[in-house]
Amino acid sequence: MLRNAAVVLTMDPALGDGPLGTVEGADVLMRDGAIAAVGKRLPAPPGTHVIDTAGQLVMPGFVDVHTHLWQSSLRGGCADRDLFGWLADCNRATFSRITPADMYRFVRLGALDSIQSGVTTLVDWVDALPYDTTVQYVRALAGTGVRFTYAMFQAERDASLITRTKRELIDPLPLASAQVATHAAGAIKGLNRLHWEIARDLGVMLNSHVLERSEQHADDPIGTLADIGALGPRLLMNHAIHLTDDAIAAVAAHDVRVAHCPLSNMRLASGVMRLPDLGRRGVKAGLGQDGGTNDSSDFFALMKATIGLQRARSLETSVFPQVHDVLRLATLGGAEAIGMADTVGSLNPGKRADVIVIDPAALNFAPRFDWINQIVFNGRPENVRAVFVDGRPLKLDGRLVDIDTDRVVREAESAATRLRTAS
Repeated sequence: MLRNAAVVLTMDPALGDGPLGTVEGADVLMRDGAIAAVGKRLPAPPGTHVIDTAGQLVMPGFVDVHTHLWQSSLRGGCADRDLFGWLADCNRATFSRITPADMYRFVRLGALDSIQSGVTTLVDWVDALPYDTTVQYVRALAGTGVRFTYAMFQAERDASLITRTKRELIDPLPLASAQVATHAAGAIKGLNRLHWEIARDLGVMLNSHVLERSEQHADDPIGTLADIGALGPRLLMNHAIHLTDDAIAAVAAHDVRVAHCPLSNMRLASGVMRLPDLGRRGVKAGLGQDGGTNDSSDFFALMKATIGLQRARSLETSVFPQVHDVLRLATLGGAEAIGMADTVGSLNPGKRADVIVIDPAALNFAPRFDWINQIVFNGRPENVRAVFVDGRPLKLDGRLVDIDTDRVVREAESAATRLRTAS
């Protein structure tokens, strides 16, 4: 039990006040990996481990709907490149040269960094890998305790590895799920169709990069996705920056989901998603860190940028998203975008106990003025006091549980040195 929190954001207006379902001076009871109750002065059943959260903030964990964890190997790299320069000089030049053992180290580093920032669920878009490397990738994710969705891309000749990976590596893990990854483009429509067919057969979502740069209009990604029949609630489009009015209308009409990656988009000079236009049409959206071009796993910076970009572009402070909107995008909105809103994203009893505790008693956060606003505008990963996934503590008292972080860093540094030497 998390006892006597100053503020609990449930993300369900039916459970508390305002759009975020806020409850002050409340407890959160977790039992058997699920939320059992939220309320004031809850009785603690015999044997309950009670954690005093007086003066602290409790809310659902963040949902990162688009990342590439292996890119922790590239932090700070290609800082003066746009998307295409980054892909050529950093991404493609590195990915295929990482050994299975070092892939484990980079993915573990990236996942643990996400957890310490308050991420409890993430979607990792992974390019084509040999099966032995995939084994280490999934092993690294599973070992951290994070809830994850593994989105797999494979060329046509190796497409059977998608089904094999799901069956042998993903399905046995209670915190894991699968998606099929693709790059929507008219030139590879046949491969896109194959990926969509595999996704349908497996009963999972199709996860595609779409219109990260305006030049990609020539590849007609929206038309391609429409032609193969993929437009619908089982399609997640990453970036979706350069959508036309007609494309936005189609996305909304077919209940397509989108992932917004503002920090990455800024770094690569890719543009600014038309998030207010999508929001007005009720498009389900979440926030994504996009791996190496996010540089760190600071989800608070991601939320702040989501608000700031739209205000800078529109010259209006009233533009969508507001603070309550971006907190929802970071939690329940992300869960909706990836089809997991019945499992995570809010503190409704019966949902899985993916919960974070934020301590505002810090130089960057104090003094109290409006703590909900301060989560977004003042918060940093070091304010995350505790992280629970499925009721299991992954971070307590501000430290990752049972993790030698110095060793994780040393192993990643050694892996990076080997990689640079080999190049």
